[in-house]
Amino acid sequence: MEYDSSLGKMIISTPQLTVFFLILARIAGIFIQAPILNSKSIPFMIKSALAIWISLVLWFVVPVYQSLPATLPLFLGTLIFEVAFGFAIGFLCNIIFIGIQAGGEIIDMQMGLSVATALDPTFGAVISIVGRLCFWLAIFIFIGADGLHLLFSSLNQTFSVIPAGKIANFTSPHLVELFISLGTNMWETAIRLAAPAIILIFLSDFTFGIVSRVAPQVNVFMLGFQVKPLLGMFGIMLALPFILNHITKLMEFMTVQAALLINILK
Repeated sequence: MEYDSSLGKMIISTPQLTVFFLILARIAGIFIQAPILNSKSIPFMIKSALAIWISLVLWFVVPVYQSLPATLPLFLGTLIFEVAFGFAIGFLCNIIFIGIQAGGEIIDMQMGLSVATALDPTFGAVISIVGRLCFWLAIFIFIGADGLHLLFSSLNQTFSVIPAGKIANFTSPHLVELFISLGTNMWETAIRLAAPAIILIFLSDFTFGIVSRVAPQVNVFMLGFQVKPLLGMFGIMLALPFILNHITKLMEFMTVQAALLINILK
C-alpha cells in the first residue's frame, strides 16, 4: 500500500488486492465447513463481515507466495484452490462433530425415537432429538475449551506453511489416507458414544425375548416402547463423563490432524 502525496490518499496496488482476495478465499472455504462458523442460524452478512475483517487483519501479516497469478484465468484457478484448501481444514474440524451427532442418531434408532425428528436450521436438514442434543453438547464444550481460538490459530499457521497464492498439493496419495483415517475415527467416536445405550437396550431386548417365551400374553412390543427411551437416557448419563473427556481429546486430535493435513498439502 502506497501513499500518493499529490492526491493525498492511499493507493492499493493490484498485487496487494490479489493477495487480499486469496486470503479471503481461504477463509471463506473454512467458513463453509468449520463448526459454528458454518451455522445457517448466523446471518450471511455477519459471516461475510467477519471473514472480510479477518482477511483485513491478516492482509499485511501473512507470508505471500513469490509468484502471484498474473492472468485472470490463473487467478480464478488459484482462488478455487484456496477455497478448497480452506474447505479441507474446516471439514477436518467439523468431522468430529459429525461423528458425535451420528452417535446420538444411533442411540435414537435403538431407543425407538428415530421417528421423532425435527428440522434443524443449523444443518438445514431433519435430524433426531438425541443427535441434536449430543451435537450441541459438543459445541458448548468446544466453545468452553476455546476451540474457536484454536481454529483461528490454526488458520494463521496455514499461511506460514502454504503462503497465500501457492497452490496446495491436492494430488498427494497421503491425502486420501488421511481422510479415510478421519472417517474411521468419526465412526469410532459414534460407536463409543452410543455403546452404553446400545448395550443396555440389547440386554432389555434379550430380557423381553425371554419374557415373551415364558409369558406370551405379555405385550413386550408395547412394553419396549416405554422402557427403551428410559434406558437410552440412562445410557447417555453413563456416557456423559466419557463424552466430556473424549471431546477434549478430540480437540487435541483435531490440532494434530490439521498440522498433518497442512504438511501433506504443502
